[in-house]
Amino acid sequence: MMMLIKKLASLRLTLVGMAVLGVLALAGSRSSTIDIGLTAIPLCLLSLNLLAAILSNRSFRTQSGLLIFHVGLLFVFALIGISVLTRFDGHVEVVQGVAFDAEAVEVARRGWLHRGDLQRVQFTQGDIQVDYLPGLVRQATRSTITYPIDAETIGAATIGDKRGAEFNGYRFLATFNKGFALVLRWQDYAGNIEYGSIHFPSFPLNDWQQVTEWRTPGGQSIEFEIEFAEPIVQAESHWVLQRPYVPYVVHVSGEKLSPTILGSGDDIEVSGGSIRIEDMRLWMAYRVDYYPYLPWVFVAAILAIAGLAMQFGSRYLPKRKSASATVVEAAHASVAGN
Repeated sequence: MMMLIKKLASLRLTLVGMAVLGVLALAGSRSSTIDIGLTAIPLCLLSLNLLAAILSNRSFRTQSGLLIFHVGLLFVFALIGISVLTRFDGHVEVVQGVAFDAEAVEVARRGWLHRGDLQRVQFTQGDIQVDYLPGLVRQATRSTITYPIDAETIGAATIGDKRGAEFNGYRFLATFNKGFALVLRWQDYAGNIEYGSIHFPSFPLNDWQQVTEWRTPGGQSIEFEIEFAEPIVQAESHWVLQRPYVPYVVHVSGEKLSPTILGSGDDIEVSGGSIRIEDMRLWMAYRVDYYPYLPWVFVAAILAIAGLAMQFGSRYLPKRKSASATVVEAAHASVAGN
């Protein structure tokens, strides 16, 4: 057993693990086809290598600083490996006045062992405000959400570019991506009614092209284009992007449909039913991630740094002499003087 532990503690194994980790991390960051989760393999190898070194190296028992450093490093590798295996990265767009829908989240990366329950996340999108300086220089983003704390209490939070909100381990952070959303009412020939929204391209990035296409439940493809009565963008002054209250019309066209101009509350007959323009709001795009162990990685790193500082301090800093040693040296000096 001890022979196996000594083999696992080999420095050659450390070098191999570090090299493989570096190659996989670089490849995973440059190509989306390579799963970054593969880095968990060398991280596991390095964790075993460090654990074996701690168990087999006698010098750790006499040098507390060295022991603390390696234990901290072991926790760093182990926690990063766990984070890679349980991670989640995605993004979602939520419209003002609408509740978050876990089914709408587009998954970018999911760890092999991710077991989080995104379905339990509940919040409703509130007001959205984004400050701009002249020249379309984006400043602070203020996206307000409300969420249930218990059966009778509702909480509120403001999400920005750097300040997120966390639910069940999932962190929601606002992105630069936001725009207008048209709330529609669909009614089929049987009288069944559904409400939903269609999102227009990011604003003001695509100020000149606020056009989107939607396929109705009846299978008809329809194009919508917004036209505001007043300019929304104030490029020469400070302005705030928020829910528009200026008059607007929507240009509607599509398959077997003559170009039509609709206002708020107007209906149009299409294949399979009718569409009504209900409201104009904003949508906000959030980055969603799940890395609950990352704060502990920071704690482990601080532990490793503290151990390294203790080791260097004990080796290179002058040692403080004890009182008994000082008395003995004084006696020796007195005898030598006589």
